[in-house]
Parts: sequence; C-alpha cells; structure tokens
Amino acid sequence: MPQSLPTLCGSIMGSPFSLSAKIHNAAYAALGLDYTFVCFGIEDPVAGVAAIRTLGVRGMNVSMPYKTVVMEHLDAIDESALVIGAVNTIDNVDGVLTGYNTDYLGAVRALQEVCELNKQRVAVIGAGGAARAVVYGCLQAAARVTVFNRSSERGKVLSSDLGAHWGGGVETFAAQDFDIVINATSVGFKQPDSNPLDGLLASHLIVMDVAFMPVRTALLLQAAELGCRTVSGTRMLVHQACRQIELYTGMEAPIDIMEQAMLEEIQRLNL
Repeated sequence: MPQSLPTLCGSIMGSPFSLSAKIHNAAYAALGLDYTFVCFGIEDPVAGVAAIRTLGVRGMNVSMPYKTVVMEHLDAIDESALVIGAVNTIDNVDGVLTGYNTDYLGAVRALQEVCELNKQRVAVIGAGGAARAVVYGCLQAAARVTVFNRSSERGKVLSSDLGAHWGGGVETFAAQDFDIVINATSVGFKQPDSNPLDGLLASHLIVMDVAFMPVRTALLLQAAELGCRTVSGTRMLVHQACRQIELYTGMEAPIDIMEQAMLEEIQRLNL
C-alpha cells in the first residue's frame, strides 16, 4: 500500500468545505498523530476513489452528492451503510476500501446523551439521505419510528425499506403521539428563520435537528422556549466524526476538543 508523510486523510465532495478538516485535524493533533486531513472538491468521484488507492489515503469522508455513487467502486460495504444506501466514510486498510455510514451512529449517540431510545416513540421529518440514516439508527436502538414527509411517495418508500411506520405529511404530525421528534430535512440549514415544525411542538418532546448551521436553529430555539429538551445537529456531527477517527486511527476520539474546533469554525463561517 502506498504511504505518505504525514499520513493523509480527507474528504471528497462537490465543493470543498472546511469544517471536517478543522474537526479531524484537531483530533489528530490532540492524539499526537502525524496525520493531516484535506478537503477535496472533485467532479469525478470514481477517480476520487481511485486516488485513495493510488496515494494510500488512510481514510476518506464522502459528502453529497457522492455518498451513493462511490459504493459500487469499493471492496466492501458495511451492513449498515448497505441498508441505508449511502457511504460517508471510506476506511482504507492495506489497500482494501470499506464503506461505512457513521451518520446513523452520530444521531443515536447524540440522542442517547439525553435519553434511552428503547421503545421511545420517535417522529422523523424527512425522507432523504439524512432521514434514512436517522431512521435506521433509531430502529437499531429499538425505538418505534414514524416517518413524516412532504412527498408521500418518498416517505412511503423509506418507511417500507427500513421497516418504519408512515405517518403522512408534516402537517399531520401530532406532538401528543410522540416522545421525540427529529428534523432530518435541510429546512433550517443556513436558514435561521426557517422552522419545519413551527407551531407543532409541545413541551414534553425531545427535539433534535440534524441541521448544524446555525447551531441553534429556529426549530431548537422554539423548542427551548417551550421547555423541550433539545439535541443540536452539531452534537450529531461531532459524534459521527468521532466514529471516523476511531476507524482511521484505532484510538478513542477526543470529542471535547473536536467539538470546540467545530464550534469555532462554524462561528467563523457564520461571520
């Protein structure tokens, strides 16, 4: 397997975005590792996968829009990524490339800091890639999951694929029927005034938003005002990155240092 000095990790995406680099490089520095993480904005994901092999890149994050297309070019796919239908992490061990999905673990670990998921009634808003990961993770943790989505066709497909309940359009969500509600849509991401559940919350709910910019989305602000316990998208983001660190280094991830680096970079990007 080709080698480099320092050991190279990175991310392939449609356009480069600095957040992952800040999170990972903070972790590597804290662990005392001679690793460097670089973000690559590419147009050809197949060539990107080939470059992992050619250059001996130790680990590669995968961002939209390439999370599905890279799968057929890898040597193995972890079962969870296969079911979710998306890879966000490529682990290179002695030239063998294995695809993982750490998004679902990020969601579960973030929620489990607040409550146990076993038998909890969870409403997931959305039917895209993030929603698939969240639904899968909650089901794996033995929660009872219902999907709500603007497009009934996509919502029904997701529900059928993963074994969740189909609840209907977002407007049919009834807070009294659930313990936890998770926004897994892009509504609210870089949209500080957008709230997909405006006026539909109740104080007993645990409310999670996968959107992480701004850190306190309009959904989370409204939830906090009602007295709800909240889980931010940044917590999911840092937990999924921790799993990547574990895969790439074999070491325990320094989550507090990673979170600090993440929040500082989000603040910089918001300026």
